[in-house]
Amino acid sequence: MRIFIVSRGYPSEKYVTNGIFEFDQAKALAENGHEVIFLVNDIRSLRRKRKWGNESFEKDGVKIEAVNIPCGKLPRKLLLNIRTALIKRLYDRCVRKYGTPDIVHAHFLEISYATVRALKDKGVVLVMTEHLSTMNNPTIPESLVRLGNHTYCHYDKVIAVGKRIAETIDKHFGVKAEIVPNIVDTESFSPKHIGTHHDGFRIVSVGALIKRKHMDLLIKAFVRFRQEHDDVFLDIFGKGEERENLEALIAENEVSGIVTLHGARPRKEIAESMEEADCFVLASDVETFGVVYIEAMAMGLPVIATKSGGPENFVHKDNGILIEAGSEKVLVNALETMYNTCGTYNRAEIRNDVLRKFSPDAVAEKLGSVYSETAKKMIERK
Repeated sequence: MRIFIVSRGYPSEKYVTNGIFEFDQAKALAENGHEVIFLVNDIRSLRRKRKWGNESFEKDGVKIEAVNIPCGKLPRKLLLNIRTALIKRLYDRCVRKYGTPDIVHAHFLEISYATVRALKDKGVVLVMTEHLSTMNNPTIPESLVRLGNHTYCHYDKVIAVGKRIAETIDKHFGVKAEIVPNIVDTESFSPKHIGTHHDGFRIVSVGALIKRKHMDLLIKAFVRFRQEHDDVFLDIFGKGEERENLEALIAENEVSGIVTLHGARPRKEIAESMEEADCFVLASDVETFGVVYIEAMAMGLPVIATKSGGPENFVHKDNGILIEAGSEKVLVNALETMYNTCGTYNRAEIRNDVLRKFSPDAVAEKLGSVYSETAKKMIERK
């Protein structure tokens, strides 16, 4: 199949997570024999350093066609109009260069809205994936409701990365979404050995240092947990606006050197830390999917996860502990339970389960089936 994937950006050396969910899927589809063209409309501000204008190159077997125009904080309606024009321009350019696609697959609500506006008269099969964490909230902003009403119903197939998002789309927009998870880089997150080889009990956490990730709650719970165990350590990876507050919390509780903020690090370094850890913990309020949990599980780690929208789909008694979000006491109890039981988990089977469900091959195969079935239905309707 020839697949056009419409994205907000592509991963670069400077911005390694830019468009990463979309690109990981594109790479996996290309490795599975599809012709994949990655259409990028990057309208981030001037502060995001990159080449402006048109780009055309290949990365990891994926052909990238990009238009980069610095827009920044313009009114949303204007930004959506700009996105629509760029996507139409990119599509026409790619059709001339590569031929008409079998599938056009857009990601995230705003990109998908602009895509359907740009291509509604092209007669192509349209698929979209929703990743927005906002769709896991009890209430959805009115602006997104309006956008959703003009988007989901116009797609031939809507995909959600988790069950809660799929339920939200059905409830608020009357559209049944199929669940296809995000890809986990099981090559980067691949242990050299299964099981820990160190003294003490090491906990690792990965996530942006922002309020909804609740790294402060994790540190407070860890401090209480450590009152009963002096052989425990906590490593936190990620960057964000809460770093200064977290550093103050660490100093206040006199756990410097015991709790370590490593900042944002490459996947390789995070994987190495996970390989030497006993468990993974993240206490988020909201997770659309929760890739970091599965990256940890790919390393064979049992996890402590919150019922935050994503982990409910894959965390169970054989790979970790699922708890309510927002309670320090509940988290302390979960840490205590994990301390006492982490040796009972089958770490090889935790990894094997990830490979079966979330590896690039597994997700690419699932997407290929979705594309084929959707295209077939569209032909039958015609």
